Amino acid sequence: MRLRAALHPYALPLKRPWAAASAVLHERRGTLLSLTSDDGMIGWGDCAPLPSSDPAHHARMAGALTDVLTWSGDSDAWQLRCTAIPVPEVRWALETALFDLAARRNQLPLMVQLGAPTFIPAVGVNAALGALDEHTGKRAAAAFAQGYRIAKIKVGVAAAARELELLQDVNAATAGRLRLRLDANRAWREDTAREFLERIAVLPIDAVEEPLARPTLQQLHALQRELPYAIAVDESLPQFGANALLAAGAVRRLVVKPARIGGMLATRALVNRAHSAGVEVVLTSVVDSAVGVTAAAHLAAALAPDVSHGLATLDWLADDVADAPVVRQGQLLLHAAPGLGLTPEF
Repeated sequence: MRLRAALHPYALPLKRPWAAASAVLHERRGTLLSLTSDDGMIGWGDCAPLPSSDPAHHARMAGALTDVLTWSGDSDAWQLRCTAIPVPEVRWALETALFDLAARRNQLPLMVQLGAPTFIPAVGVNAALGALDEHTGKRAAAAFAQGYRIAKIKVGVAAAARELELLQDVNAATAGRLRLRLDANRAWREDTAREFLERIAVLPIDAVEEPLARPTLQQLHALQRELPYAIAVDESLPQFGANALLAAGAVRRLVVKPARIGGMLATRALVNRAHSAGVEVVLTSVVDSAVGVTAAAHLAAALAPDVSHGLATLDWLADDVADAPVVRQGQLLLHAAPGLGLTPEF
């Protein structure tokens, strides 16, 4: 059955400004890709590159999306050509649409089409509390009251000594019952990182992401060996490559954005390699639309259902392309309907 593609650009207003690397954003822009078969069935994918991507990358993305509009053939031919797309966000969008279409045709939830043995109605997610400041304790208490048991906090913003005090306040505000997932975004020199990481070991730390300003595999391995909780990498993943990180035993956790990895199949292969090496994987989104977040949530349910993922980002959006999945008691709820379980409003 032959397929045809269409593009649906969107600009979704944000509830509050989002500080990206190069600008303060007030809306999230992206493009939905739809694939329609001869019988009228439609699959959907989301292409929403990081706003910090350089203009050349945005131009490559636009060119790759436009090229897809010229394709023809059945789903097997599309899948084969998809693997050769050079832009990972476009591969992610097209592959999501292909899997969504296949799942709808087979009357299966997307996660089951992706290999889950059965439908899982929800995946765990962490609360996103923003940068650590004097109000984080109040936000943490509110998140715990809403059912979250893990919260992500940006650190490395203030002096290390001050942030140690603030983390103690956060812990006191939740009586030590909220686990803390800290993201330093490569803020610290090795000596500062080592002292900070050792001193917070008495707190309920889930993981610390990217603590070193200029990491090496050897430095990460040495830190991880000394600590009782996971060191995680995000931007270091493309820098070093998964194979090198896993071979070195550098960290206990990988933070993976499926759109940056380049699709469902590439993410599944990476997660399988990581799990074989005894390394955890957390999937995250970057304020994608409901289509992108829901796709990542189904993938998380298929690959790592027992981990809390970084997918509770939809409350940033004042509007969306479809009815967004709800987060309740720290769980992102999914529909058992075929495919993604949602239909964009285009």
